[in-house]
Amino acid sequence: MGIQKIIDVSEHNGKINWEKARSHIDGVIIRCGYGMDMTSQDDKHWKRNADECTRLGIPFGVYLYSYANTEGKSRSEAAHVLRLIKKYKLSFPVYLDLEEEHSPDTRAHAVHGAKIFADIVGRAGYVVGIYANENWYKNIIGSSLDKYTKWVAKYSSQAPDVTGVDIWQYTSSGNVPGLTGNNGMVDINYCYRDFVKEITDKNNIAGQESGSISTVLPDITQAVSGGNKVIKDGQIHLNNFTGLDISADGVRGIETIKGGIMVLQTALNMDYHTGLNIDGIWGPKSDKALDNHYVCRGECQYMVTAVEILLMLKGYNPNGVECPGSFGSELESAVRQYQNDHGLTVDGIAGRNTFKSLIV
Repeated sequence: MGIQKIIDVSEHNGKINWEKARSHIDGVIIRCGYGMDMTSQDDKHWKRNADECTRLGIPFGVYLYSYANTEGKSRSEAAHVLRLIKKYKLSFPVYLDLEEEHSPDTRAHAVHGAKIFADIVGRAGYVVGIYANENWYKNIIGSSLDKYTKWVAKYSSQAPDVTGVDIWQYTSSGNVPGLTGNNGMVDINYCYRDFVKEITDKNNIAGQESGSISTVLPDITQAVSGGNKVIKDGQIHLNNFTGLDISADGVRGIETIKGGIMVLQTALNMDYHTGLNIDGIWGPKSDKALDNHYVCRGECQYMVTAVEILLMLKGYNPNGVECPGSFGSELESAVRQYQNDHGLTVDGIAGRNTFKSLIV
C-alpha cells in the first residue's frame, strides 16, 4: 500500500458533489458532530455525507469535536458518536478531535476524557483514534494516548515531530474537485496505514458464524470473554522482545497490530542490520527491508522469533518462543495451519507473503 490521499470534511464544506470528488481521493473522515449527545450538535451535513459515501463506495471514518471537561460529558460524547454511526459501515477509525483551547479545564481533562471516550467506543467494536495538532501531542497529550491510532495536524512540508503517526493533516487549504464550499478549501491528509483492509478483515472475522478455534476472535468478543489466551501470551512475548508495554488482554486491537509490526522491524534489524525505525508503521523502507527474506525448518535466528510471536498474535500456537528462535517441527505445523487458513501457499516456510499476512 502506498500513501493514501484522505480528506476530512464537515458542514463548513457545504454540499459536496461526491461523484466528482471520489476519483480524486482514497477516503474521507467525516465530522459527525461536536460535543455531547444532543441532536442540535449533530453536523448538519453528516447524514448526507455518510449516505453519499456509502452509495458511491467511498471509504470513510468519522470524527467528533470534543469540548468535554467532565467524565459525564466524555461519556455523552461517546454516546453521541455511537448514536450517529450505528447504521453505517466504517472503513476508517472513529476519531476524537482534541483541540478546544477556550477553557483550561477542557485541556486539563482532555487525556482522561479521551480514555473514557475510547473505552466506550472501542468496546462497541470500533477502532478508535485521537486527532490533535503537533503542539497538543507534544505538550498536552505526550505518550498518554499512544495505544490509539494517531491523526496529527501540522501545516508544513515537514512531517509532525510525533512518533507513530498514521495520518498527517498537512494542509487546510487543499482543493479537490466537487468541493466548492469554504471557498473551495478542504483539509487534506497523508494516510500511511491500510485501515480499509484492516477494518474490513476485522469485520469479516466478526461476521463468521463458525471456523477454526485457532482463528482470531473479533475484538469485542474477546473483550467480553476475557481475551484469547494464545494472543495474551503473544502480547507478553511482544513486550519482552520489543521493550513495549502494551496491555496483555488477549485482544488483537490496534496497539497489538502495531506491536506486531514492531516485532518484525526489530527482527529485521537484529538479523540483517537494516536500520529501521521501530515505529509500528509498515512503510516503503520496512517493505524493502523485508525483501524476499524467509525462514524455514532448521534455521535459528531472530526472524524465527518474529514468526513465533506473530503467529501467537493471530491466535496460532507455535508451542514456545525462543530468542533467537529455532525453527522446529511444531512451528512448521503452526505455519502450515496459518497458511492453509489464510489462502497462502502451504509450504511451511515463513516467506514474504506469510510475513505480510501476519502483520495486518
